[in-house]
Amino acid sequence: MPELVSILMPVFNAERTVAKAIDSCLAQSYLNIEIIVLDNGSRDRSAEIVKSNPDSRIRLIESETNIGIAAGRNHLLKEAKGSFIAWLDADDEMLENRIEKQVAYFSNYPELDLIGTWIYVEQNQIKKAPLNHSAISAALWFKNCMYQPSIMSRNFYQNENIFYDETYANTLEDYELWYRLKDQKTFGNIDAPLTLYKLSNTEELKAKKTLGKFEENADRLWSVKWKEISASIDENDKKLFQHFLYNNEGLSPQEIVSLLKTLQIIENQFKRGNYSLICAFHRLRIWRNANAFGKLTNLSLLMNIFQYPSIQKLHLR
Repeated sequence: MPELVSILMPVFNAERTVAKAIDSCLAQSYLNIEIIVLDNGSRDRSAEIVKSNPDSRIRLIESETNIGIAAGRNHLLKEAKGSFIAWLDADDEMLENRIEKQVAYFSNYPELDLIGTWIYVEQNQIKKAPLNHSAISAALWFKNCMYQPSIMSRNFYQNENIFYDETYANTLEDYELWYRLKDQKTFGNIDAPLTLYKLSNTEELKAKKTLGKFEENADRLWSVKWKEISASIDENDKKLFQHFLYNNEGLSPQEIVSLLKTLQIIENQFKRGNYSLICAFHRLRIWRNANAFGKLTNLSLLMNIFQYPSIQKLHLR
C-alpha cells in the first residue's frame, strides 16, 4: 500500500479560500492522504466550511484563540500520522499531481529529507528556486528559497524533536527552520510549478509584516547569519545589504560601494562555487538598480554575465 501522506493546513479567517484549498487536496491523484486542518482561532466561518465537507480524510482541530502560525504548525506536526508531511496554506492550492510527484521524487532520491516545488504566482507566472542541496544551502544564506506551501518532507519532526521556533510566531518561522536544518537535512526542489500561491496585495502584505513583527524577526535571523562572517562589517552596511536583498530601488554611488564591499566579504568568507555565483547575481542587480551615472562607472559589473555564465541555472528570483 502507498505510504500515508499527512497534508497539514493552518487556517485563520480564510472563509473565502479554504474550501478551494481543501478541494485541491481531495483532488490529488495520490489517494492515501489525511488532511489535518487547524482552525487557529478564526472569527469567521472557516471552521464551519471545513466541517461541511463530508470526506472522511479530513480532520479538523479547533483552537479557541489564535496561538500563532509557528505554534499552529507545531500542533499540526504532532497530530500527523503519515510517513510524509505535506504543507498547504488555506489561501493556496495544489495541482492535482503534486503529492504523487513529490512522493515519487523521494523514491528516486532517497537521500533527500525535504523537497519543495516551483510555484505559480499571479497570472500564472512561475517563481523558480534552486534545485539541489548545495545551491539551496548557499541561497538560504541570502533569502528563503524553500516555499512553505509547496513543502513535503519525511516525518522526522517528533522523533528528532525538530519543530518551528515559536518565538518567530507569525513571520519567517519557515525560513528560520530551513536555515537551522540546512546543515542537518538534505533539501531539494522539483523544477515544476506544482502549487498555486496567492500573493497578498501591497497593503495586506504590509499589514501582515507589521503585525507579525517581520523586521524584528528578520533582524534576529540575520544576527545569526552575520555571525558566520569572520570579517568586520559596519552595522549600517549590514542594514543596507539586508534591505537590498528584498528591494529593487535606485542606488547611490555610496550605496553601491557599500554593497560591493559587503558582497566581496561574503564571497571571501565562504569560498564556495554557489556563493560566488549568488554574489555575481547580486552584482548584476546592483548594476541594474544603479542610476545612469552608476551604470556607466560600474560597467565592469556586467562582466559577471561572462565570468559566471551559469548564474541563471541557480534560478534566483
